[in-house]
Amino acid sequence: MPLSPHTKIHILLLIGIAVAAAVLSSGCLQSAGPVQEAGDPNRSTPPPAVASELASIVSAGVRNAGVPGTLIEISTPEWTWNYAAGNASLSPAVAATPEMRFIIASVTKTFTSVAIQQLAEDGKLSLDDPIDLWLPADVAEEIPNSSAITIRQLLDHTSGIPDYDEDAIVLEEYMSPDTPIPYQEGMRQGLDAGPLYPPGTGYTYSNVNYILLTLIIDEAAGVPYEDYVTRNILVPAGMNDTFVHRTNHIPGPHMRAQESEEDGTIMDFSDLYIQFDRGAGDIVSTTADLNRFHHTLRSGALLSPASLAAMENTSPQSRKIGMVPGLGEMNVGCGYGYFTQQNASEGLTLYGHTGGYYGSYTAWYYWAEKDTYIAMNSNSAAKAGAVNEEILAPVIRYLKEGKAAGQ
Repeated sequence: MPLSPHTKIHILLLIGIAVAAAVLSSGCLQSAGPVQEAGDPNRSTPPPAVASELASIVSAGVRNAGVPGTLIEISTPEWTWNYAAGNASLSPAVAATPEMRFIIASVTKTFTSVAIQQLAEDGKLSLDDPIDLWLPADVAEEIPNSSAITIRQLLDHTSGIPDYDEDAIVLEEYMSPDTPIPYQEGMRQGLDAGPLYPPGTGYTYSNVNYILLTLIIDEAAGVPYEDYVTRNILVPAGMNDTFVHRTNHIPGPHMRAQESEEDGTIMDFSDLYIQFDRGAGDIVSTTADLNRFHHTLRSGALLSPASLAAMENTSPQSRKIGMVPGLGEMNVGCGYGYFTQQNASEGLTLYGHTGGYYGSYTAWYYWAEKDTYIAMNSNSAAKAGAVNEEILAPVIRYLKEGKAAGQ
């Protein structure tokens, strides 16, 4: 008997989206070759041998991970390399190309964090302000600890506010794709569930924290979150192919957010509204633009060095030692919309974020020891762990050791 859409989505969540959060049938391989990063004429392409090795690693990784396709851009102090392997769509089969857009999902949270910290630097708010000072009265009244929870605790997920039921919301939109689910629905799910613990005493990754932060931006900035992020982050960083998603269509060439079932059924989540994930997962971008953002952020053009250091400072509640697929045992922790994964003995400190949306997995990192930026998207969240193990980790090993596995 065929699986119902609800059952299929539930299975996808169990085998895939949880993997993407924990880590923080493909067509023939297509290679668009290396492309120099647009808007950065001072960066050259890598030596041909390096580009060839990287292309082989990514192409083999797409096959081994069993994902339709992958986009990747790597930016080192010496060169920038942009590449696509596999397909952007399962049905119809469309070759992936490096400039394609995709849903970045939770990588959006770093943008929201930067916006809040810009407002703090401008004296519009303080990270230690209680959230009831900024939230609409009717929202603050629904949060028992709103006078005790600080903006800082929303940023690092120590507020004790639960997450919403993403499975239920996506199912609702999947069944009625022309009807956007407002962000208030997920937000109120989290608020209605009640606090998990007193603020500051635990750590729970929750999209609701970041929806609430957008309401604070609305009030403190005097303009909607969408406008503030566009004017104060996307435009200054030169992110011309990036936008806050407010329709049920991604314009221009893009990676389709599809998942394939064992029976061959393809579920396509590309053309859903993502308004329900306001400030937590509602941005569409490209690998080149994501690296532009990361470069600009770490250059000091968006935030002061002190604010960037605060982003990197992980909360004690979030710190743990975990196994990251393909990268082994690492110390992991959460700062302000920014995660740290570190294995100091291996010379591997990664700052950034991952994003898992149905049919889309994004990894976005700055590798401190190599002063290297990596932005990558694969159009399967169900296989996020395999993508890390078969593509991201081999790329990092090659950049670290100068040779591919088995050489």
